[in-house]
Amino acid sequence: MTDDFIEPEPAKKGFAAVIAALKGMLSFFTLIRLDVGMDEFEAMERNFWLAPIIGVLNGLVAFIVCVILGRLDFGLLVCSAAALLSMYLFSKFLHFDGLTDFGDGMIVSSGKREDHVRALKDSLIGAGGFGVTLTVVLLTVVFYNQIGSTLSASAEQYFLPLAMVALSVEILIKNSMVAAAAFGMPSNGMAARQVRCTSLGSLAKSTILTVVLLLVINIVMFHVVSEPMYPFRNVFETLRGTGYLISFVLAVVTSVLVGYVMARKANKTFGFVNGDILGATNEVSRCVILLVISAALGLML
Repeated sequence: MTDDFIEPEPAKKGFAAVIAALKGMLSFFTLIRLDVGMDEFEAMERNFWLAPIIGVLNGLVAFIVCVILGRLDFGLLVCSAAALLSMYLFSKFLHFDGLTDFGDGMIVSSGKREDHVRALKDSLIGAGGFGVTLTVVLLTVVFYNQIGSTLSASAEQYFLPLAMVALSVEILIKNSMVAAAAFGMPSNGMAARQVRCTSLGSLAKSTILTVVLLLVINIVMFHVVSEPMYPFRNVFETLRGTGYLISFVLAVVTSVLVGYVMARKANKTFGFVNGDILGATNEVSRCVILLVISAALGLML
């Protein structure tokens, strides 16, 4: 940020700004179409810390898909792949596109910043983008499958723990995006003001919001949903919550660390964090967080 940059006063403040920001995020990050204008997008840029709420919606889509396919006995692997695909569709493949661009931008042999930036912004998909994207997608499905298998209470209800993890992780990866914006240097693109307006204070609020949302969702799933619909409670009681709780504490920390590492790498390689980097962070963090949860559960069970 330059010293002579003066941020204009926001058009909306307080609760009105929160509502406007959520409307802007819904319209921009999901298939949901709302009547939004510059005020909503400006509020979104200034209140990016609200992104974990959009993660709840993405996660609910995956949750519903897992439950439906699980009830139809499609198997754990199919549920895992369908959960990921449903979130890609609901988000219009927006972050997926950022991952392919990021892969292209990173895999440049010359090492010159201008070549990295050119590859990042190139509309064509190269070997780097394809390779990075394929690796992330395959590992994500594998980790979903592994976690679902580890936490399954019974062969008949294998899809329920997978559905819950898918819902929870979508909240966490939005926190990673906020972290990347908080530690990133703004570019001149669409996400420039979003990055510029996201501070460490924004990251703190996003992390607190993430923890609160995770607690609420887990309490609802463990104690409100009936036993016939959610026998995963038995698993929680068997484990006494230890492995599950510790894995998600680690996941919250990981969400911040992934955002920091992605921002630092992008700052060094490209000189900025733009929308493609934020989208790539969303996808990479999902894979890394699932890896952390899978490893933690594997060590503790």
